[in-house]
Parts: sequence; C-alpha cells; structure tokens
Amino acid sequence: MILRATVLFLILATIVATPLAGEDWGVGATVGLVNDIEEDFHLDAFDTDDVNAWVEFRLDEQVVVRGTIGSLKVPGENAGLLAEVIPGAELVRLPDLETRMDYVTVGASYQFWEGDYTSGLFGGIGGYRVDPDPAPAGIADFRDPRETAFGWHLGVDADLRVLSRLSFVARLTYHRVESEFGRSLLAANAGAVFRF
Repeated sequence: MILRATVLFLILATIVATPLAGEDWGVGATVGLVNDIEEDFHLDAFDTDDVNAWVEFRLDEQVVVRGTIGSLKVPGENAGLLAEVIPGAELVRLPDLETRMDYVTVGASYQFWEGDYTSGLFGGIGGYRVDPDPAPAGIADFRDPRETAFGWHLGVDADLRVLSRLSFVARLTYHRVESEFGRSLLAANAGAVFRF
C-alpha cells in the first residue's frame, strides 16, 4: 500500500514540478533501517524499515523546504516484554509485535555547499498514523493503540551529485512521535534525488 502511494506521489510530483524546471524543484526517495532508541541505543538494533519520498523546493542557495511522506515499521512498545496475560497466571513473554507508522512531514534543511558534495542539517513537524499489526486475541490488549499523533524530526544528510541533476542521498533522522507511548526512533536511509 505505501509502495503504491510512494510511486503515485513521485509521479504526481514529477508532473507538477516539470513545468517549473527553472525553480529548483526536486523529487526523491530513500529506503532504510530504523532503530527504536526510546530506552537505549544499540548499533545492531537497526532492523526494521523506513521507506519515504519527498518533494523539495530550494528557497535560496542553502535553504531547502521539503514535504515528505513515508512509512516506518517498528517494534511494538510491548514487544518481547514479560506480561501477565491471564490475571493471576505466570508472566508470559509477549511476541515481537510490530507497528506500522505512516507519516507526512514538512521541514526545512540548511545545507553546506562543497561542490559536488553537500551536507546539511534539517528538521520539521508532521503527523504520524500508528497502525499496529493484528495480534492474537489473548494479547491484543498489549499491542500499540491505533491512533494519529503529532511528531517532529531532526537530522543530518549528505548529498553526492553523480549527474547534473541526479544525486545520491544518505540521511540520519531522529523522529519523536508524541503518541500514547511516545516513541523515539532513529532512521538511517539512502536513496536518490532528481532536481529539475
């Protein structure tokens, strides 16, 4: 579902941006891995996925405004925890519950130009739709609640131009989702951007 939405988003963005070729528009997409860093950070915990696409507009030489849609697959808040599923019974380790978080964000990036290589800092706000995977009846109460939440993000990125209008992009993004549990996620992505 999110893959079809991403492809449709990129096609529509290309159609809209093509007549504005002199305006320094761009479209891009990345894929990557996500690490839930709510309690601690482990390098080997980057194991779920993030897919996103964006449209960007350059306001001036160093400032870019970006609108992004994406989808994060993350462990559920209670995944792997010990819980009392039946009152008075022994504690049971919950399975690896997962949650899909679709998001739409708007942000700005400040870029440091260095020829064909550019690095930058970015941040913004957005909405996150929390959609937990189905769970067996006995543990359904332990999965994340289905909800829409406000969130914000900060990050760093690097851009390496390989053709006059095409660049490879690497991005490290911290997402703070103000959902019922409150989630702190770190996504490491790589992809490409085409600028008109």
